Amino acid sequence: MLTKIKPKAAGAVPTAAQISTGIPIPPVSLIRVLSPGDWEDFTHEWLWYYENTGVYSDVNKFSGAGDLGLDLIAFTGPEGFDAPWDSFQCKQYANALEPGDVFPEVAKVIYHSFTAVPPFNQKERVPRRHVFVSPLGVGITVKRLMKDAQRFKSRVRADWDKLVPKVSGGLNAPLEGELLAWFDGFDFSIFQTVSAVDLIATHQLTGFHAMRFGGGLPPRGPTDPPPAAPSTGESVYLRKLFEAYGDNLGKPVASPSDVGPAMERHYDRQRTLFYSAESLRNFARDRSLKGTFEALQQDIYDGVIDTCEDDHDDGFTRVKEVVKEAGKVAAGGNALYSVSTVADRQGICHQLANEDRLDWIKKS
Repeated sequence: MLTKIKPKAAGAVPTAAQISTGIPIPPVSLIRVLSPGDWEDFTHEWLWYYENTGVYSDVNKFSGAGDLGLDLIAFTGPEGFDAPWDSFQCKQYANALEPGDVFPEVAKVIYHSFTAVPPFNQKERVPRRHVFVSPLGVGITVKRLMKDAQRFKSRVRADWDKLVPKVSGGLNAPLEGELLAWFDGFDFSIFQTVSAVDLIATHQLTGFHAMRFGGGLPPRGPTDPPPAAPSTGESVYLRKLFEAYGDNLGKPVASPSDVGPAMERHYDRQRTLFYSAESLRNFARDRSLKGTFEALQQDIYDGVIDTCEDDHDDGFTRVKEVVKEAGKVAAGGNALYSVSTVADRQGICHQLANEDRLDWIKKS
């Protein structure tokens, strides 16, 4: 029996975004088609989250003579190999890793650490963890072995003679004597893996995710209102704001109580704008690459500096005109623009004032 069908999307009216980007492909699927080099880069980006949050002090690509089974090395402290360290092996395979993929790498770590080949000759001779990172993870057999270190060891022991040639061509290393003692004492629980879902979940928390996979930045949470009492981090821009109020009123202004109700409301709004911009700065720190927020600040500066340097009746008028202009700045080329608001862009004016890049009273 034949059933007439038509594409599911035949009756849909496509949006401009759909025409521009096509059907979104989940990152968990995209990582399967990365080249081996890109897969290693992706793994380094994933590890960047742990470096950025203090789990690791440094992440390095290992290079040296021979294949030691090490790709990326993460240090837990500035002591390097003199403190606990983890190694990550990047395996861009079209299949989930099976014993034939994993066992030779395990043998390399065991044999090279036994012979104390650099870097296995340091104070911390063996990695705390040796993690296999693959887009399809490990197969059921390897997964079960990783949960049973003793059984894992027994399987590798049984296959040792077949594994030795894969450690190094022409190597003769029977499992006996001191090597056997090293093998028996080796902790197989260091061999671990990480699932693709967990890789993506953590990678999403880095500034690399949107750049690599697209889809835009995640939505921001609500901005907290300013605290009742200004913080020390507000002192410069608030001093300049009070100077602008005083320039308008023709008298010194040291606090909001020195001005009328309308100007006091303006003061409250400016603090709200500043904290909105600070919220965006904090978001950018976690979700974009270094320098992205500073580039947005520069866009705002470039968009308002002429207005700031124009002649105005007084400093208060200058503040209002510059802040108004900031809300109109087209900074669409910046990655943060899609998650920024008018309040963010206006608040950046006060960040720039805080950094002494904008002044409301012309200096003689």
